[in-house]
Amino acid sequence: MRSFFLLTKPHCPLCTQAIQLIHQSPLAEPIELGVVDISDEPELIEEYATLVPVLIRGRDDAEMKWPFDPAQLLEFLES
Repeated sequence: MRSFFLLTKPHCPLCTQAIQLIHQSPLAEPIELGVVDISDEPELIEEYATLVPVLIRGRDDAEMKWPFDPAQLLEFLES
């Protein structure tokens, strides 16, 4: 199963939109999605505070930064 991580922070409406978009993606195979709250990690806050939500592909650490549309997201999730 392919794994992904979504970097988020509290009270982030864009993060909520990203999660909804991921759940609505018509994937051929299921994925494993970990949601990471960057507010607990100082080094992640420093790097991603103004960039969240960021989706990271587990196998190669490729990043997809917001905004992404459904077609871009599907391509990223299935590649």
